[in-house]
Amino acid sequence: MGTEEKDKGTFSELTEILDKTKDLTVLLKETESYRNYCQSLEKLKARPELYKELNGFRRKNLELQVQDDAADYDDKTEELQKQYKNILMESVVMDFLSSEQAVCRMLREVYDVLYGAIDLDISYMEEE
Repeated sequence: MGTEEKDKGTFSELTEILDKTKDLTVLLKETESYRNYCQSLEKLKARPELYKELNGFRRKNLELQVQDDAADYDDKTEELQKQYKNILMESVVMDFLSSEQAVCRMLREVYDVLYGAIDLDISYMEEE
């Protein structure tokens, strides 16, 4: 098999995978979790200042999550939550964060199925 034929086969396989991925995306968007997320996001965006403040919280929270310094993580997270307590207690914010978490959980479960079914050697990540 020549390189060109091999490339066509790979392209064909990828096209089929991408088509199936689009089908999966349609299914995910039809879930109650995703619909709730979209509705709660719309309600939140109707209050631009609150939305802006929440995004500041989310950005800082993400920065904490990706930090290498795990020793201070709990203290810093608690401090951040205290700092943003007023907005975090708003029902529209709580609804949004809850629905966002539900969608993230659903996507993680889908990823876990894919990852569990694909045998990749990641032994290099283990400490010796």
